[in-house]
Amino acid sequence: MANLQSKPTNRVVLDVDLAFPTDRAKTNQCDLILFHIDDAQNYLVAVPMELKGDTDASKVVRQLQEGARIVDNYTPNHIEISLVPVLVHGPGMHKYQRNRLKTSRIRFRGQEIPINTARCGHQGNLAQALAKSSKR
Repeated sequence: MANLQSKPTNRVVLDVDLAFPTDRAKTNQCDLILFHIDDAQNYLVAVPMELKGDTDASKVVRQLQEGARIVDNYTPNHIEISLVPVLVHGPGMHKYQRNRLKTSRIRFRGQEIPINTARCGHQGNLAQALAKSSKR
């Protein structure tokens, strides 16, 4: 996260499992939600993240959609938020799953938002995934 443009004091990482404990077998929660303030644009960025070794695209979409729902429910409607759903995956993601994720969208406050992906173990991968979203 060192490559993010916000100051470290303007970032919060929410461990969804700790904040909203549930029976994981019965829910589709994402792993983490990063909140940070984009200093240049002066708005809040919310990043629901799912960390996966092997990837089932349909489950990832449900988990990130639940992350978007949490962001929507726990932030005031009048605050401008940029949602950036991110999947951080291992090297074994099948091409079919990658293609399925490229066409999947997360619904958030009337928008359809694409899922960004980053591969585990590459330096700066989260910053690169966030940068991809700002170019759209």
